[in-house]
Amino acid sequence: MNTNNKYRNASYECMKCIWMASQVIEYKLCDNNFDCENCQFDKVMRNYLDVKKTKHNRKINIASRISSSLSSIKYNEQIIYLKNSLIAKQICSNTFYLGINPIFLSFLDSITSTTISECNKNIEAGQKIIQIDGVWGSVSFSAPLNFLIYDVPGDPTHDLFKSRWIAIAGIADHEIFKSKLSHEEWDKLQHNAINIIEEIKETIPQVGNTMMDGGTQIQFLHQLVGKNRYVNILNSLNSF
Repeated sequence: MNTNNKYRNASYECMKCIWMASQVIEYKLCDNNFDCENCQFDKVMRNYLDVKKTKHNRKINIASRISSSLSSIKYNEQIIYLKNSLIAKQICSNTFYLGINPIFLSFLDSITSTTISECNKNIEAGQKIIQIDGVWGSVSFSAPLNFLIYDVPGDPTHDLFKSRWIAIAGIADHEIFKSKLSHEEWDKLQHNAINIIEEIKETIPQVGNTMMDGGTQIQFLHQLVGKNRYVNILNSLNSF
């Protein structure tokens, strides 16, 4: 009886399809005399893994592109880096361009609108001044200090990536320079952002680890990590 089981098990092992033997699929016995070149199932599996590899590489490229962008950003002495991912550049005494930190912009994709607080209205520290909406939801920016929006000279949604500067604001010189992030604080912000994207890269499954495939073409970070996590990432960058 034991001998019969031994031969039966040996025969079963010999009949396993190469995809089952390599543990890519759970069960498939060969019904084509191991003629893989002329096996329709083998062709389907190879095509499937080629597509899966392409999608996996696309996911890696999204994360790598952001990581590369973050690493290329250098501290600029001409820019005043503020809390809540805002930046400023002086035009003249008590007057500044207002924009979004390029570290934050490296993560941003698929935006649909940008809303800025009403002009000529005093904004107090902690009040919402900018809201960005996208297909993934929305994120808002709070004022790190008191100021006044003088003008929004262009289309903030269009200008956000083009020039980073989306408004002109009145801010007391002594207040803004007192609120400026130090070089060390900026380094910490950049390091934190790079760590976020590196963690995302590490969680991307390797090709062949799973047979699950949602069929969605991944082009943007919010598709890769999901809308909720994406918004949480943006909010975490805003909280520094």
